[in-house]
Amino acid sequence: MTASTVQLITVDSTAYGPYPGLLPKELGAYDAPLFTRRSTQHIIDDLHRDACGLSAVWEGESLRFTWTKAYRGDTGTEIVHPDRHGRYAIGGLWPWMVWDEALPHTAGQRAFADGVREACSAGVPVPPEGLRHLYDRGRAEAQSLTLLPLLTASPAGCGEG
Repeated sequence: MTASTVQLITVDSTAYGPYPGLLPKELGAYDAPLFTRRSTQHIIDDLHRDACGLSAVWEGESLRFTWTKAYRGDTGTEIVHPDRHGRYAIGGLWPWMVWDEALPHTAGQRAFADGVREACSAGVPVPPEGLRHLYDRGRAEAQSLTLLPLLTASPAGCGEG
């Protein structure tokens, strides 16, 4: 079995995210990466902004996805429960792709992504002025996924992302 890695991903063909997801291998389009609750909420917010016929609501600690006939050809619902560490496996409802650094993104998205990457490496880049909070949030998200403390310089489970 290969070690799980944190990867920066997004919904295919969008500028959403990046979302740090934990995967046991390279990302497949319909895989179900693990996400923290905070990243899951970010996904939900972007999903609702898209207004594509797929929505999600929290039901306590669980998440209910609901889709219309226009979205998938039939109506339906899927409930995602957190694992014992509070992470959510989300997949199969849309295709994922690796977050493409070459595409245009906001400075905030880049600062967040740098924070995720820094949590997974020994280097310590300096975030742009005014974006330290997003950088720190990205770093904390990566650490939450791998279940390792923030003090670890290069935690196991952090891959290229």
